[in-house]
Formats: sequence, C-alpha cells, structure tokens
Amino acid sequence: MALPLQQGSKSGVLYVTFNQDCTCVAIASQQGLHVYNVDTHRLCFRHAIGAIRAVEMLFCTSLIGFVGAGEQPALTPRKLSVMNTTANRLIQELTYPTSVLAVRMNRQRLVVVTARRVHVYSMQNLTCLQVVDTEENARGCCALTCCHEPNLLALPSSATTGTVRIYDLAQEGGNVLSEAQAHQTPVTILAWSGDGGLLATASAKGTVIRVHRLPSAARAHSFRRGTLSAAITSMAFSPPGAPLQLLAAASSHGTVHVFRLEEPDPPGVLPRPASAAAGLLTAVMRYSVGDMVEPARNIATIRLPTSVGAATVAFRQSHAGGGAGDDEDASSSAVGSPPGGAGAFGAGAAAGAPEPEYSEFPTGEGGYTAHEMAGEGGGARGQGGGGADGGGLAEGIRLAGSGMPPAATYRAVVMVATLEGLLYEYSVSELLNPHGPKVNLEGEWSMLGSGSVLG
Repeated sequence: MALPLQQGSKSGVLYVTFNQDCTCVAIASQQGLHVYNVDTHRLCFRHAIGAIRAVEMLFCTSLIGFVGAGEQPALTPRKLSVMNTTANRLIQELTYPTSVLAVRMNRQRLVVVTARRVHVYSMQNLTCLQVVDTEENARGCCALTCCHEPNLLALPSSATTGTVRIYDLAQEGGNVLSEAQAHQTPVTILAWSGDGGLLATASAKGTVIRVHRLPSAARAHSFRRGTLSAAITSMAFSPPGAPLQLLAAASSHGTVHVFRLEEPDPPGVLPRPASAAAGLLTAVMRYSVGDMVEPARNIATIRLPTSVGAATVAFRQSHAGGGAGDDEDASSSAVGSPPGGAGAFGAGAAAGAPEPEYSEFPTGEGGYTAHEMAGEGGGARGQGGGGADGGGLAEGIRLAGSGMPPAATYRAVVMVATLEGLLYEYSVSELLNPHGPKVNLEGEWSMLGSGSVLG
C-alpha cells in the first residue's frame, strides 16, 4: 500500500515492502535502491541512483522494478524501470502520461497502477495484455496473488463505496471473476493469502477488517481492529501450511493486531444467539450487519515504539530449531510513498519488448552486482538477533511444511519494517491459550546500516 511522503524522515526512506516470499525487504530511499536480507540481517544490495519512491522485487530473483521520485529527469514518477541486478543492466522502461502509483509482480504478470488505469503485462516478454479503466484510485490500492495459481488481481471498483472487483489474469485479456461489497466506505488496502484463496480488505475508517473467500468473494471472516478510526497501513496472512491461519494488520496508531481465522461452525451446530440475530437483520437490510453484532477481536496486539512511523508487516514460519523462513507463497502488502499525479490518461508506452531474463540468486555472496555489494548490514539495535554470517539473497529460505510444529506449539514470527529503516521481529506463541498468546520482541535491526549512511 502507498502512504504519503514523510519528508521529515531522518532515514530518507520513501517506500518499504517485503518481497513475495518475505525473505527480503526492498527499500526505496532518497539515495536509491536497497535490498535487505531478513535471514542474514545484512544489506545485500544497494544501487545509489537518486531518489526512488517505489520498488518491487520478483521473489528472490535478480529482477527489480522501480519508479523514480521525480527529483531528476531520468527518474520521473511517470516511468517504470525494470532492471536485472545481476547483469547490472536495464531490461525495459515503461512510460505513462501520469504518475505510477503502485507496481506488483508475480511470475506470470506485471501490474502497473496509475490514477485511473491499470496496465497488465506478461512477465515473459513485457508485452501489454490488458488495460483496465478504473475510477479514481489516488492511493494505488491493489493486490496481486503471488502463487502460481490462481492468478488474481483485486482492485477497488468505486471511489465512493467499498466495492472490490477481482480479475482473473490467467488469460491474456483477463476477465472479472467476482465482485464484493466489502465495506460501506472506500477500500484503501487489500491483501491476498499466499494460496490466493482469501482476500483481506480494509477501508479508510480502519475499524473493521473483512476476509473474503474466493472464487465467489463471499465474506468469510470479520474482525474488529478498534473503535476509533485509524489508517490500516499493511495486512498479511500467515504462510500456507501453517497449523493456524493468522492475519496481521498494522495501523497508524503504532500497533500491529494479530487475528486468528476460526473455521465456521460445522453443519448441524446451532448458531450462537448473536449469529442468529445478525442473520435476521441482514435479511432485511442492504448491508450485512454481522460485523456490528459480532466482529471477532484480535488475539494479540503488538505495540511498536512511538518513533517508527508507518509500517509494513509480514509473517514467516517458525521452526522447531528457532529459525524462521517462508515458502514462496507468503504474502504481505507494502507501505510507502507514491502520491497521485495529474494529467491525461493513457496506456504505458514500451518501445520494443525484450524478454526479461532473470535468475534465482544463489546462496553465498555475490548475488547482487549493481554498484556495490554491501557486506556490512545493520547490527542488532535492540534485543536479540545479531547479524548472521553469509550473504546470498536466497539464503535461509525454507520449504513449506518442513518440520512445521502442531498448532499447540506453533510459534508465529511477525516481521515489521518501517519507514524509519528499522526491522522488528516479534514471536507470537501459545496461540491457543484462552488467556491470549505471548508476544516477545526477538530483535530490532537497522536495515540501512550504522547511521543510515547510504550509497
């Protein structure tokens, strides 16, 4: 998700996002591009080219897309640059009449969002497959599944109501799969589960989070974040294969709320009184009132330090040995800075479309070659977690299901990256405890190195 620029940020960070498998944090700053490995806790790549306001990685490959902040002509916010970092070369530049507000990638599709249009490209050759006209989407709100199938894109379909439209991008032209009346006010953030089966939504009010089950987009869960309005800056589901389904949401109040997705009551079980009341009211009202009657509360609240500013959140798996990692189907949303642009509207222009060759990064050092290899990462600033030795971008990735503990002993690891250039890791254990889980801060790191000296 895109947030307003924080001009006073001492770190100079304009945008922060986890990659699709949550093994790295991609950072766009006043100085350029940075990639931080969450397993080695090292800044493993930096490219000092000037102010960048949005960046998107393709899993742990050498492919990165970025959008300039407009402080120099070569880094206009109306252009998306796609780069192969291993070869240190620009693959393609895609230009638009208005500012690029969001960029999303999976292994099949590249999605570029402007204020009133969404451009869908093939990742094989960067040819434009579809241009979707939308209502005003100044925040660049969108979500693209990261799994191989289904290949789905979620977009707000109204600037005045909370309607969300889901597109199936498996075919070249794409088609509308379903539509959901998610909220009464406009939707401002969307997040997919790793397997593409669930879509989380939140509106500008930020008091209620809803989860919809695909392909019908039927409402499956509703959660109460709080009673006072707050901006939801990021949402993330726990990885597929985890013994418990969890959803984390970061808010502008400096909190991260963790929710457990309970399975619905099996057939034959009598509904709770609140459920029956909600059903009767829903039958005679335009909007579902289930959330007003019985929205579930969070099972844990993480209170961040007051100075962290906006934050993006992600899960990774917790293993018996205490290590952490994700399969490639983890999910998270981004937090950062692309503000809206004004002017005419049109499709992006691509002069030629060379095939974007890229490769997975090997383990060990030598993954990134653009400008320099940053061998010194930010050391631990708080409790726990000093930087580990090693340095490949793919190091530490675990396969889903390898030694996953049962639900009673499952320990979730919540990662929080901030616009101050900090990374926090919290363990959430005893998730089935009726008195609530235990939350512990495992470590705090500066992703930009000592003193945030970049470039």
